[in-house]
Amino acid sequence: MVVRMKMKGMALGLMAAGLTATVAGCGTNASSPATQDVATVQKQPVTAAQLANFVAMTEFFQGSTLPNNKQEKALEVKALVQQTAVNQWALAHHLITMKSASNQATKLIKTQIESQVGGAKGLDQLLKSKHLAFSTLQTYVTQQMVTQSAFTYATKNVKDPTTAAEEQYYNKNKVQFTNPQQDEINDIVVKTQATANTLLSDLQHGANFAQLAKKNSISSTAKSGGSLGYLPVSPQGGMSLPMYEAVLSMKVGQYKVYQGSQGYHVIELQATKPSTVTPFSQVQSEVKSLLLQQSQDNVYQAFANKVEKSMKITINK
Repeated sequence: MVVRMKMKGMALGLMAAGLTATVAGCGTNASSPATQDVATVQKQPVTAAQLANFVAMTEFFQGSTLPNNKQEKALEVKALVQQTAVNQWALAHHLITMKSASNQATKLIKTQIESQVGGAKGLDQLLKSKHLAFSTLQTYVTQQMVTQSAFTYATKNVKDPTTAAEEQYYNKNKVQFTNPQQDEINDIVVKTQATANTLLSDLQHGANFAQLAKKNSISSTAKSGGSLGYLPVSPQGGMSLPMYEAVLSMKVGQYKVYQGSQGYHVIELQATKPSTVTPFSQVQSEVKSLLLQQSQDNVYQAFANKVEKSMKITINK
């Protein structure tokens, strides 16, 4: 199960550093001894233990493991150092107090995280399965609340994108708003190729597909006459790769046999719907949110970089 924090600005330090998640799973890759300091920000040590917890909790919320190589490790340190600097600045400028941040974290955990994983008991079980302590989660989310206060402060004057900018993005990125072609497929699944070929011959000579499916198919769709309904023509959209490869060369009304994981499939392409582009009016709010987030992230990153430059920071090699 993956927990995703939906609050804007969460884990900004890590995201701003350009870290990527590529391998499924959770856990920490930190390899430095827990007693070693990886950096110092304004005389405040940043320990290897803090880095390990930072990475572990980021992986926990992303639901994936950060790459374990020297370059990515450097980015992880940079991310935590930047967050530490920004949080020091936020606290020094009274944007928030640690008590307030802790209270906000407690509330967020209870209302937004526990609700996704079956309550407090579900969260406790999930944390234990990832070898994480609740105190680590509390500390991590508390720090995100401090970062959130800085994000809100830095981006308070960012304006909504203009309609012209939204339309320009939409026109340049229409592929993002394109719905793939959909095919209506009927499917019979049998155990042997010989049976599939016999059924194929029967269909080509006028047999009724639904009746053959009800009589011969070992699939759960037999009761509905083998109907799969409309499926996006994509191996990521509900079609298996063998089915996808089969239907690419089919025309409406044609039949084909292919081998799948359950047996041999006899499919009929009953109808097709061409790909369509969702009108701008239906996705304008989505585009607006995307462009606004991009602007806010850019402004925040410039702010965070400025804060870093104003502080004495040492990163240990």
